[in-house]
Amino acid sequence: MKNVLCLLALILAGNFSITAQTSSSGGKAFWRGTVDDRVHLIVRKDQIETRTVSGRPYPEPVFSFTKPLPEQPVMVKVIRQKGRSKKITVIEQPTDKNNYTAVIEIYDDAGGGREYVLEIVWQ
Repeated sequence: MKNVLCLLALILAGNFSITAQTSSSGGKAFWRGTVDDRVHLIVRKDQIETRTVSGRPYPEPVFSFTKPLPEQPVMVKVIRQKGRSKKITVIEQPTDKNNYTAVIEIYDDAGGGREYVLEIVWQ
């Protein structure tokens, strides 16, 4: 009974919920689309908005998530699986100031559209 009371006290104090959030905050998203010059990917929860900054816009890309981007600070990284440019940068990390939104820039200045496949990971 004493162990149950101690466990309940830890849960009420928030120690378990903080540990659970930290250990389960990692995840991935996958994005496939065509880029002609400069595109921003706005990643929030389980959605990715694709904004053409410059160049020709292309039809809606496809994306999927292993789990939503959490509403807590995490470190986002991008792995290019396909695409000719290496100029892919996380220009904004998720914080409370930006409503836990990541912004990724793809810059392909080689001319003409090219398909990209990205793996977006966070911890």
